Amino acid sequence: MAINIITADQPLLVQAIIVYLYADPGLGKTSIGFTGDKAISFDFDKGSHRTGELRRGAVVQVQQWADVANLTANDLEPFNTIVIDTVGAMLESIKTHLMLNSTNKQKDGSLKLKAQGLANNIFKQYVNSLIASGKDVVFIAHASEDQSGDQVIYRPDLGGKNRNELYRIADIMGYLTTVTTGEGRNARVISFKPCPTHHAKNAGGLGGDTGEVWVPDLKTNPNFLADLIKQAKDHINTLTPDQLATMKALEELGNWEQSCTEVQHAGDLQQLTESLDKSHIYYQSMRQMMLQAAKNLGCTFDMNSSRWISPAEFIGINDAQRDDLQAFITERGLDTKTICEHFGIDALTQIEVAQIQSVKQEIDNLAKAGVQA
Repeated sequence: MAINIITADQPLLVQAIIVYLYADPGLGKTSIGFTGDKAISFDFDKGSHRTGELRRGAVVQVQQWADVANLTANDLEPFNTIVIDTVGAMLESIKTHLMLNSTNKQKDGSLKLKAQGLANNIFKQYVNSLIASGKDVVFIAHASEDQSGDQVIYRPDLGGKNRNELYRIADIMGYLTTVTTGEGRNARVISFKPCPTHHAKNAGGLGGDTGEVWVPDLKTNPNFLADLIKQAKDHINTLTPDQLATMKALEELGNWEQSCTEVQHAGDLQQLTESLDKSHIYYQSMRQMMLQAAKNLGCTFDMNSSRWISPAEFIGINDAQRDDLQAFITERGLDTKTICEHFGIDALTQIEVAQIQSVKQEIDNLAKAGVQA
């Protein structure tokens, strides 16, 4: 039997896609999940009962990790869409499962670092098994609000490399929020176009140029998510593998750049490092973005432990040390303003305690050199 070879300039038929939807509280993301085609919801967040008459699909009320880990292909055969609600609660369920084994816990009851890595691996393996099932998979997450300078940024509330892993594998990712229309009414909208205020991804070409999809009344539009997924598949299936790969790579680069601007400490850098794919077409660019973020934070990479290290905490001189230094300056015929200008600081309290002796030596040198106050 001849092998059916699909060349690079031919479309590659996609039967199932990965959807990543995150939202502010109370906007009906669980209800949207039930509008998928023959949907089954894994209710990790224990909120399906709040959907009322909009609960149109089957539900697995997850009490423990085994409730879903032991499901077989035959169990899932009647369904076309698997909804994980929410993905953050799913990861917590895995961690709770691991804590049943006392060897995975530290003395304070928290998971050991090795067990946290195991939880991440179980999470990734299970996600891969869902994808391999050939069904559409919808990951739902709460939105977290982070501050980056003056900019408020919304992104899925999922920590570490798991968040970056879902960024990578998702075909479409959208942020569900509310906006005020020109008529003064509140309306729900899903934004699939990435921008400085939120992460997104749109290989499915949803929402046209704006990337915005307005959420209708789900009572009269019970197939909203199913239609959205079909539209995304239809678009993806018009693209050649090369076109699709280029589009995804560019979106991943954009989300990576945004993640690099949001890092706040060495832990964020560590998570980025662990999720950086060396085979990515933009690997070198992504690596340089991460290194620049590290430089901006003043973090260094320890080769022995393969971990990012935060800069030493700044400890400035106290009021008594400041008064002593002011007297020291006056005794040498100088004034505080001159000294601050010399060191490029606004106040003496910006001098580190560890540097006070070297600062005094520098002041002595200035006095001997005849610097005038």
